[in-house]
Amino acid sequence: MHKYDVVVIGGGPAGLMAAGTAGEKGAKVLVIEKMGSLGRKLLISGSGRCNITNTIDKTSEFVSHFGRKGRFLYQAINSFNTSSTVQFFNSRGLATVVDKDIKVFPASDMALEVLSVLTRYVKESGVDIRQGAIIKSIQAEDGFTISLPNDTINSKALIIATGGMSYPKTGSTGDGYKYAQVLGHTIVKPSPALVPVIVKDPWVKELQGLSIRNAELSIYIDGKKSASDIQDAVFTENGLSGPAVYNLTRMIDITAKDMTLVIDMYPNTEYHELDIQIAQYVQENARKTLKNTLDKFFPPKLLMLAIKMSGADPEMRAGSLNKATRKKLVNILKNLSFKIERFAGFERAVVTSGGVSLKEIDGKTMMSKIVKNLYFAGEVMDIDGPTGGFNLQVSWSTGRLAGTSAALKAVQS
Repeated sequence: MHKYDVVVIGGGPAGLMAAGTAGEKGAKVLVIEKMGSLGRKLLISGSGRCNITNTIDKTSEFVSHFGRKGRFLYQAINSFNTSSTVQFFNSRGLATVVDKDIKVFPASDMALEVLSVLTRYVKESGVDIRQGAIIKSIQAEDGFTISLPNDTINSKALIIATGGMSYPKTGSTGDGYKYAQVLGHTIVKPSPALVPVIVKDPWVKELQGLSIRNAELSIYIDGKKSASDIQDAVFTENGLSGPAVYNLTRMIDITAKDMTLVIDMYPNTEYHELDIQIAQYVQENARKTLKNTLDKFFPPKLLMLAIKMSGADPEMRAGSLNKATRKKLVNILKNLSFKIERFAGFERAVVTSGGVSLKEIDGKTMMSKIVKNLYFAGEVMDIDGPTGGFNLQVSWSTGRLAGTSAALKAVQS
């Protein structure tokens, strides 16, 4: 049997931040991670680049991106905001850069360096780590008793930071919900959030790998525009992924029927203006082939597909392009449409919506309102935000607050 002041279940971003903070505050801390290594999901975040936070410093503005639930985050973000996160990593040797106005990444574009800072932090804070450790049971009585296959752990305080159910291969399989339920908590039904879209149109495969920047993506339900977002997206083998798609999935009912995805490649240019621009450019380059003229307006992978869809010959002289065919090409740029088959599930979801009910957690400390000295941090709770560093910032902030609160309680008792 081993005794600790604080046990943290989960070796992801929230758990490591909580553990390092608690250790830094003088508590004897143990991290229990069921996988054979720490931070597996962190390593694949942002396609391996790891968007650690953003530049939205004002607490009220930051939490507004979470809707009504954002009020719960006020204390956590106020005490450890986006600037605090940048300072935390910079002071430990990780250089950062701002990309696309607000997103903060490691300058190396390597998530591994972010994880290295965190693991070094917990070790320097004197935290013990057990990897590949499967929890058999948890009991709350005069502290917490955690049973492992070959050991029993006693702890004054417990932090559950197991993440949600997104990317289950990384270890996020909803274990934290089970622990929370056993300890008396209510779980808001989890569902995948920030997910890719899968479309019915087979020709989308021809665009696989094409990235589009600052396009406007809109989703129509039963013929009516339901939501739109202007950001980047990328075509996959059977649909689209990327920030614009992910954020749209937070704005709509992804179980709705008869959905259409419409892409406007030139959201800041009206249809008739783009038509005039193409007409003029085609006449100015009348002797060039159509494919070598339209490449000014179309990304390469879309160009040949668009010409084929318009019925034109890519080798024809640009000056021979008639008005009707030109209109078809403009329509592809302004109104490229796909019938949505479905949205991806937990296996490709960036985060999980749902989790431990916020009504049962004190946002000022992250402590349970049901069980004394039980704390929560990160995605295991019923709160999720858009892409752009919001969700990782919540992990850092709630982990920091939970670690501080748990350590102060445990050390004083």
